[in-house]
Amino acid sequence: MPKVSINILTKNRSALLRKALESVARQSFKEYEVIVVDDGSADETVKVLQDYKITKLKDLQIINHQQSFGITKSRQEALEASIGEYVAILDDDDEWMDIDKISKQVKFLNGHPNYVLVGGGIVIEGLKDLKIERFRSETDRSIRNWMLIKNSFFTSTVMFRREAAIKAGGFVKDEIDLGEDYDLWLRMGKLGKMYNFKEAFTLYAKPSYNKEKFKAFLQKQLYLIYRHKDDYPWHFLASLILKIRLWF
Repeated sequence: MPKVSINILTKNRSALLRKALESVARQSFKEYEVIVVDDGSADETVKVLQDYKITKLKDLQIINHQQSFGITKSRQEALEASIGEYVAILDDDDEWMDIDKISKQVKFLNGHPNYVLVGGGIVIEGLKDLKIERFRSETDRSIRNWMLIKNSFFTSTVMFRREAAIKAGGFVKDEIDLGEDYDLWLRMGKLGKMYNFKEAFTLYAKPSYNKEKFKAFLQKQLYLIYRHKDDYPWHFLASLILKIRLWF
C-alpha cells in the first residue's frame, strides 16, 4: 500500500501537466500513488498521461470525465480513490520545486500524530525572471489566528491525513464551486493541529480570476467565515474586511 496518494486535477493544460508530473517523478520519496482526474480535456492530456504511466509513473491511476464535473466534485473523486495514509495535492499548473517535499512532510506527520494538515511556502515567477517567495503562518496557534482572515495554506503545498479529511466531510460542493480547499482546511482544523514549513515547496501559478469569478470567490469566503465564526478567532474583523472588498 502506498504511504502517500498524490491528487492532481487537470483540464486542457497538457503542456503544464507535463511539468507537474515531472516534478512528481523527481521526488526522492517513492512510496506513493498518483491519481489524476482529467475533467473533460479536449487537448493532448490523455496522451500525456498515458506516456507518463508507461515511462515514469507506474502507479498512476487515471480517471477520465467525458464532460466536466467541476473542481469540487473532481477533488472529492480523487480523494475517494486514494488509499494512502496521507494525501498530497498538486494542481496541474504548479510544480514541486523541492525534491524532498513529500519526504519532509511524511516525516513530520509520522512524528506528530496530533497534526492533520501541513503545508509550505511557494515561489511565484514575476516579471523579468524575478521570483517572489511567499509564506503563510507557521505554527498552529498563528494559523488559527489568521484562518478566517485568509486561507493559511497554498493548495499545491499541502499534505493531510486521508482519514481526517474523510471524517471532516471531504470536499463539499455548494452553489459556489470555489474555495473548496479552504472549506476543507477549516473543517479539518477542528480535528487536529496544523503546520506550515518555512520552506518553499512549490513553483506556483497565480490564479487569474475575472471580476465576476473573483467576487464569487469572496462571497464564498464570507460564507465560510460565518459558518466557522465559533471555531476560529477574529470572525468580526475577517467578515468586515471581506465586506469592504466586496463593496469595491
